[in-house]
Amino acid sequence: MYDANFKIILFGDETEGKKTLTHKHMINLFSSSQADSLGVDFEVKSLSVDQYKIKLQIWDISGDRRFRDFLPTYISHARGGLFVYDVTERNSLINVDFWLTLVKKELAKEDIFPIIAVGIVPDSENQRQVSSEEGRRLAALNSLDGFVECSLISGANVEKIFEALSKLMLERSPTPPEPAITKAHRKSKGNALSAKKKRKKEKKKRKSKD
Repeated sequence: MYDANFKIILFGDETEGKKTLTHKHMINLFSSSQADSLGVDFEVKSLSVDQYKIKLQIWDISGDRRFRDFLPTYISHARGGLFVYDVTERNSLINVDFWLTLVKKELAKEDIFPIIAVGIVPDSENQRQVSSEEGRRLAALNSLDGFVECSLISGANVEKIFEALSKLMLERSPTPPEPAITKAHRKSKGNALSAKKKRKKEKKKRKSKD
């Protein structure tokens, strides 16, 4: 049982780093042939954030131009997004305005839709073409909700990306759900109080009989 279920999208130009992020660190529900024909890869990830048990439905949108007509459909009902680029490929930042405009035009004014910029870092710093500072500036200039760099080799910060986005979606939900662990604790406490009252009642009954 989950406290919250969010659909999120991964978007940006197609790079090996973007593909690896989803295939290596999540449960892949589509075969590669399905993903190639649909223009989207669909994964599921479970995690816990501040006692909340969260299920993420992750839609990795292909950067291939062939599928751009389908993008509004894939963005529909999403609650947050990750703009993913590869720090070894400066070209992966060229279309940032296109992607952000495309996503934002599908959102209603009242929609709460946090977006985090994610830079995929290489095994060797010698391969880097985009600095961390440039990534931070990119997020600030586009009024994004955060910036994280992650390593697909070591897995460093991969969990942090999804935790940070989940936390933002929870905080900005109109009525944040109550964690199941809190519900269970309250129920357990209520049961304990009921049992205590029952024992007191029985004790009174025995005394009155005596």
